[in-house]
Formats: sequence, C-alpha cells, structure tokens
Amino acid sequence: MNAFGKQIISLNSFNKGGFFRRFSQTLLIIISSLIILFSSCKPKPVPEQEIDISEGVFIVNEGNFMSNNGEISFYNTQTGEIINNLYALQNNNAVLGDVVQSMCISDTLALISVNNSKKIEIVNIKDFKHVHTITGLSYPRYIITVRENICYLTNGKNPGEIKVIDTDKKEVIKTITAGNQPENLLLSGNKVFVANGAWGHDSTVSIINPSTDELIETINVGDGATDLASDKNGNIWVLCQGKSAYDYPEETASQLVCINPDTYEIIERVNIGITGDNFHPVRIASDKENGYIYYNERVGVYRININNPHHKEWFSMLLYYGLEVNPVNGNVYMFSDKGFTEAGTMDIYNKEGEKLQELVKVGVGPNCGVFYKLN
Repeated sequence: MNAFGKQIISLNSFNKGGFFRRFSQTLLIIISSLIILFSSCKPKPVPEQEIDISEGVFIVNEGNFMSNNGEISFYNTQTGEIINNLYALQNNNAVLGDVVQSMCISDTLALISVNNSKKIEIVNIKDFKHVHTITGLSYPRYIITVRENICYLTNGKNPGEIKVIDTDKKEVIKTITAGNQPENLLLSGNKVFVANGAWGHDSTVSIINPSTDELIETINVGDGATDLASDKNGNIWVLCQGKSAYDYPEETASQLVCINPDTYEIIERVNIGITGDNFHPVRIASDKENGYIYYNERVGVYRININNPHHKEWFSMLLYYGLEVNPVNGNVYMFSDKGFTEAGTMDIYNKEGEKLQELVKVGVGPNCGVFYKLN
C-alpha cells in the first residue's frame, strides 16, 4: 500500500472515531436534559411536618361551588394556633374535593362528606393521612357517629336516605329511606333524629333506632326542617327554615320547634323569622349547661333561653354562616363565609357576648366545627 493509501486509512479511522465520540457526547446531553425536564414536571413532595391536632376544633370549609377548593382547618384551643389546608398539608398537596360539607370522628378515623364530589374521604384522626375513599353516593350531606364503628350519612333528595357506613369495612352496608332532602342528624339518647326538608321540601323529622338501623317514626314539625340540637333537659330543638320563595309561590317564616324525644309531642313553637324577609337560617347550636339555643337570623345572631323561649336576645349584630358552641366552656364559635370568594373567618365569643378571638382566617366557606380531644 502506498503512502497516500495509508493516509486515507488513517484519516478515515480518525473521522470514524471522532464521529462516534461526538455522537455519544450529544446523546448523553440530550438524555440528561430530558431527565431534568421530566423531573421538573413532577410535583415536588411536601415535607412532612410535626403538627399538633390533639385538642381543638376541626373547621369544615365548603369551598366555592365547582372550584374544588374545599378543605379542613384545625384551631388549637390551647395555643390559638390555626392550621389551614390540613388535608393537603398531610397528603402531599392532594385535593380534598368540591363542597366539603361535614365531618365526624369515629374512634381513630375521621369521615369527611364531600357533597359535589359525591364521596366520603376517610383519614386517620391523629395525623390526617388518607385511608380510604367511599364513592357511589348521589348527594352526600351530613355525617355523624351513632355507635361503635357505625356512622349515618344523609344522602339524596326526593326521597332522601340515610346511608349506614361500617368504618371497619369502610363501606355502606345499608340504606334507610328518610324524608325529602334530609340535612342534619342528631344522636340523642338511644335515637337518631333526622331533619328532612331543606328550603321547604319537607316538614318532618325521621326517628331511627341506631341499634337496629330501623326507622321508628316520622313526625311533622314545620316547613324546611334543616338542623337539630338537644338541650340540658334532653328535649330536641328543630330549626325549620321555612319555604323559600325561590322554590314556592309563597314563602313561610322560620321557626324553632321543641319536641319531646320520648312522646314526640311538640312542646314549643317559636317564630324567629318574618314571612317575606327572604332569609332562611341553616344552623342552630346549643349551650346545654346554660340553657341557650343560638341561631342566625337576617340581622345577626340571636339566642333564646329554653326557660323563656319566646324572649329572644340579640347576641351579635354581625351575620354569620356557621355556629358552634364549645361543649367544655360554652364559648360560641361563629364562621363567616366572606361570599365564598376569599378565606373565611372565625370569631369566638364567650356566653356574655364578649369577643375573645376575632377574624381568625380559615378556609373558603366555613360552615361548622367539630370539637375534638385526643384521649
């Protein structure tokens, strides 16, 4: 082979090796870039935080309808600390759902009813970590614990129903037919009372035996039965919000109806609204120790004393969306929805009407609270 041929072979060998080296380097850069790109697209995990939810009140924030921003807040009654977006915080930024309606505690679990997402989310009460999701519900509303490992959930509209949930199996095990559009439930003694008729779609209370999960009785109380509370005498107060002019030709006034839990006799009927005021309260709360029943009306928060129920006291000139009474000390927790467009707030009053805590920012659309103390 001549010198020219040797030069060609040497040049070809050099070009071949250089090409592959450059190709390998380019490929490595491309692969590295893709890895970085896809890694950056993944949501970053939220670092776990040590939180204290051993004693206080869980606040149910509905969120704005169709915005999927319902959440739970926790207010520590000992330290005054507020933890917002508790579910997202403890579950790697997971979304709880659309219209978080209510919550109850059953032993080591919390069950959260998410109305427009048509589900129940179950979490561990100690750390609020997700445990299970119950689906297949049509219109879940309010949930309470009625006995060990059994909860009742109001669901559906016409007719409504009570879903019996086994928290061990984490599933619905039975359905009990109730009245139209059932709302809140109350366990009192050995009976569960169910308010039927939000916005005037019914006027009854269903009474259920929680030992057998059987309907005992249905009684008439007043238009729009929507919430219930028991007093220190054991009697049951039903908030009847009246018929809404939006749904009916004629509006009816709101009232409080007191019933005997044994005979189902109506003991008192107290008008709290005025026909035509276009206001239909949705919450009442009971201070059992001091004998007060609190309720919202158009121009603020009122209360009655069960010993003189026809004399109403003006408790606050501010209008609130949700009401709760701390069963330990009688303090009144009031929740403002701020039009469901921004973070709602919580104010705390003592029974004398003095404001103890003002404008604690919670989630969007707070409607109620669940008091809890770790045993």
